[in-house]
Amino acid sequence: MELFDGELPGPATAEVPIVGYPHLPKIAIESSLRDLGPDEVESVLRYESRHRARTPVIRLLTARLRRFRDGDGAAAPATEG
Repeated sequence: MELFDGELPGPATAEVPIVGYPHLPKIAIESSLRDLGPDEVESVLRYESRHRARTPVIRLLTARLRRFRDGDGAAAPATEG
């Protein structure tokens, strides 16, 4: 999905807590994850899996959730190659 001239990304929703998420590249999603808790990251993962299915983004989100489950989520950056 591409933005057309004059089209603004939508606000964060209950389904995805990141403003303009469907139009964001992986690097922007990665920086947005720092502000999200595990439940929010999980909702982003569900959305990504159902709608965009970008393998690098799914890996990034899965790694972030794993850090939360291991107790390192708050301190560790969301970087995943």
